[in-house]
Amino acid sequence: MRDSALPGPSRIAHFTDTWLPRRDGVVTSLQTLDRQLRAAGRQSLVVVPRHRDAVAEPGQSLHTLRSLPCGVGQLRLAPLPGRRHTDAIAGWEPDLVHVHTVGPIGLLGVYAATRLGVPLVHTYHTDLHAYADAYRVPTRALQLAVAAYRRRLAPGGRPAMRTVGDNPRRALVDEGLRLLFGQSDAVVLPTRAILDRVRLPVPADRLHVLPTGVEGRTVRSSEVMAFRQRHGVSTRDRLVLSVGRVTAEKGIDLLLPAFARVLAAEPRARLVLVGTVYDREALSAALRASGLGRRVVLAGELAPQRVAAAYAAAVQSGGVLAFASRTDTQGLVLSEAAHAGLPCVMVDAELLAAGPLAGAALCAPATTAGFGAAIERLLANPVLAGALADRARRAVLAHTPQAYVTSMLSIYAAAAGVRDRMAA
Repeated sequence: MRDSALPGPSRIAHFTDTWLPRRDGVVTSLQTLDRQLRAAGRQSLVVVPRHRDAVAEPGQSLHTLRSLPCGVGQLRLAPLPGRRHTDAIAGWEPDLVHVHTVGPIGLLGVYAATRLGVPLVHTYHTDLHAYADAYRVPTRALQLAVAAYRRRLAPGGRPAMRTVGDNPRRALVDEGLRLLFGQSDAVVLPTRAILDRVRLPVPADRLHVLPTGVEGRTVRSSEVMAFRQRHGVSTRDRLVLSVGRVTAEKGIDLLLPAFARVLAAEPRARLVLVGTVYDREALSAALRASGLGRRVVLAGELAPQRVAAAYAAAVQSGGVLAFASRTDTQGLVLSEAAHAGLPCVMVDAELLAAGPLAGAALCAPATTAGFGAAIERLLANPVLAGALADRARRAVLAHTPQAYVTSMLSIYAAAAGVRDRMAA
């Protein structure tokens, strides 16, 4: 039943280029929002790339688009949108469009909101400048993408910009952001730290800071034991856990040498990498060169309950979460670990201060020596580790999924108000 006490629209269409079976922060955040909207009596449609292994939850409405693998993990790309795609969305009669990514399906969301004349909300989930640099996206590819977006969103508008200067990638990303976000009635920022990295082409009064609500998971001792057995982890191992893609932008190049330093001080340390490995050959070579092979566990991408078992195993071992990323806009794994009672070491000072942990983690310099020393310190000091874990857990308890959807519905109502004022 619809909760009439809550503001906001009744029918929300979400658009995302990343979806199950791929697992990442965008998928987790959107799944949480979709479930909570339906629980609040709203109708929610999620537009996603088609994949044979993606099955809708009971009561969930998915609109799938033909897509092809792009060679990056399980990410799939749909074709650029056309009129027939928006006609299908129009038939569902959304009151508001919420765009979560900037690929072709995100573009479809912006295109659909424009054609249907409904409020448009974006969530800025991804540090696009950092990712363009980390993956060395060719300038030509960005030029083609921006040109395609311009044809859909600003036909007959200003001509393509010339990418001159020291950082053509940044200029092209900025142009893409202008095209995609310039028409937004509201933009959701998971943390205020994002504003230190990017200037979005949106008036300040349309920016809303709202972290995703995360709930803790109950884990049985049998699940922890199964995790240990499956991955060959002994009860004597001190677990240094990393959860997230095993890639450069997530800091694997910093984490491995830092762990080598930790291992020299704590021979029982074991590094457990939970997440998709994009370049397994390069990682294997790095492990062979470092001599860490036997002390590193490649757990791969795991379902949420198995990730929870990994957190619990790390807590039992007196371990830590090693968060080496400097490109995250929120870091949902930080909240997950905090719910589990696992202390964290991280290198992103801005995210630590503005993110869900509210400063309750050990922050280290982004150097091998600095990051390694901080991990060593928590492993060697259970009193400090326990105090940080307690503070972090108290901080994340304030960000529940229920509070998240209540705040999001208020943002939707504000976006509708912006649209009404513009039409008046």
